[in-house]
Amino acid sequence: MAVTDTLGLPNTKGRRPLIVAQVVDALGTGLFLPFAVVYFHAAKGIPLTTVGLMLSTGALLSLPAGPLGGRLIDRFGPRGVLVASNLIRVLTFTAYVFTDTPWQLVLLVTATLWGDSLFRPAVFALVAQVADDGHRARWYAMDRSLRNAGIGAGGLVGSTLVGWGGTSGYTAVVALNAVSFLLAAGLVATWRRTAAPRPAGDGADQAQPQPQPPAPAGEAPQERRGGYREVLADRAFLGVLATVGVFALCDLALTLLLSAYVIEARGLPAWQPGMLFAINTVMVVLAQTALAKAVERYRRPAVLQVAAVLWMVSFGLFAAVPGDHTGLAFGGLVLGMVVFTVAELLQAPTSSALIVGMAAEHLRGRYLGSEELMWSLARVLAPTVFTWLLARGAGLPWLALCLCCLAAIVVLRRLHRVLPAHVQRETVDA
Repeated sequence: MAVTDTLGLPNTKGRRPLIVAQVVDALGTGLFLPFAVVYFHAAKGIPLTTVGLMLSTGALLSLPAGPLGGRLIDRFGPRGVLVASNLIRVLTFTAYVFTDTPWQLVLLVTATLWGDSLFRPAVFALVAQVADDGHRARWYAMDRSLRNAGIGAGGLVGSTLVGWGGTSGYTAVVALNAVSFLLAAGLVATWRRTAAPRPAGDGADQAQPQPQPPAPAGEAPQERRGGYREVLADRAFLGVLATVGVFALCDLALTLLLSAYVIEARGLPAWQPGMLFAINTVMVVLAQTALAKAVERYRRPAVLQVAAVLWMVSFGLFAAVPGDHTGLAFGGLVLGMVVFTVAELLQAPTSSALIVGMAAEHLRGRYLGSEELMWSLARVLAPTVFTWLLARGAGLPWLALCLCCLAAIVVLRRLHRVLPAHVQRETVDA
């Protein structure tokens, strides 16, 4: 346990099948993620502009999935929603193999994105149930680290398959992704908790015997008492949601903005973004859990403020890189990426733990569903906003993100004053 604690890892006894399920899911996602656009173009013969329209349409149509998933989680529990999200993607990725009609693919993309949007709040809610007291941020950090490692490994396998098999390789990638979702669903569905019961009120798994009256069909005992009206009445949570939207835009800048900025706006070599992404992935895998442990004694709004400041520093470094000196520019980009990743490592588990800590147990799914909605909105807006700003000035996207971070700092400062102490910082077991 000493080594585990030093690395910032939570106690996983009795919960290892859930961890394996996450790794399997991440491996499958990594297989397909780098080829999400290219697959439909190269394997299905659909023009790139049509592919972009398909993906944007699917993203718009999937916006209600997060809030609906939150309601389902509160009603039936996160395990069932998590299994359902994986089974949805088993069906859609299997169906990808057998159709090349754009309108049918739009429906499948939309269903896939619904599965994605159900998956994320369900995972966070299930972690909130199984995590030991005071260690939720560690679980979220470990989950993120494992997912990055799995996606990276899956990407390498997927690249090998595509390079070796061409169109057949793309088909193999899609089929293996479907298999990974099926295996993950089976692991979660068949897992039975064997760890010692947690203290009352900490959200123990509803599917297991608990020292309380049973709820029908996995329904949360207090589910009928509240809904999204109660969530929206929580003004402090609305402030947190505003910061979630800002941080989502900051995070998406890595995948949607940085490559275009480096290659198109600064005219730097095309190999540089790949190296920057590799630095980010390695840092997340190696440092996420240890950093989450290091800051768990601090108040969460303060940690998030530090993350926002670090993001502003990283954006300033990105904006300042010269386009006429490749070596100097790469050095600045690497420094900016290191600072960016530290901000990301601070923000991701802390935001999740803060939202779960704010939510009453019977509304936890709805709180997490609202967080997912903010991420979905950011995914819809970011491509258009980033490219529009970039077309009008290389530094404008970074300036806009800095202003957004500044607004988040102001909101977090107010939350620091109004949130209860137990929400701002969990008590960590010795």
